[in-house]
Amino acid sequence: MALLCAISALLDGKVFSLPVPFATFLYYELWEIPVVLGLLILGFWGGTTIAVVNAGVLEVVNQGSLPTGPVYNLVAELAMFLGIVATMRLGGVLGKRFKLTAVATVAGASARTAAMTVVNYVVLPLPYPLGFGTFGVTPAEVPAYLVLIGAFNFTLALYTIPAAFGLQKAVSQTARLQLGDGSEQESAEGAKRLL
Repeated sequence: MALLCAISALLDGKVFSLPVPFATFLYYELWEIPVVLGLLILGFWGGTTIAVVNAGVLEVVNQGSLPTGPVYNLVAELAMFLGIVATMRLGGVLGKRFKLTAVATVAGASARTAAMTVVNYVVLPLPYPLGFGTFGVTPAEVPAYLVLIGAFNFTLALYTIPAAFGLQKAVSQTARLQLGDGSEQESAEGAKRLL
């Protein structure tokens, strides 16, 4: 957990930050990948702990435009977690890993987008530090922003979730090789203990 917190903190807007072409006030970054990886290898509470620690780091290191931004991002991550977890509960029904990853990605992206559409609808026109009303965002402008921010939230999840699944698979395979007995079940249990 500490390692994933540290990696996420190191990636906070420092390593890769690309302005979103259709909404240049937002940025595609990589730091959420270790947070989602934490969910996949440590479970909901492990991932949530990493997300909360990361929100604290963001508050100090990279708030963005609003001091409340890290809290909003935490809400986005937790909503995404719920979509992923709901899909993983259906994992036995879905079968192959590719299908699970694809469905979890769509579910996580949809949950994140839906939650943040509601949050942004409420907070965008509020005054600073809660929203951008002080900077001229009016309730009449909010719907246009919701479309742009919704597209951002969905597309961010489209690369974050599959990348985390790929890393989870690599970590699991590495742990299995290090444990070495060859038994799938024993290796999976050993990987859980190792991680």
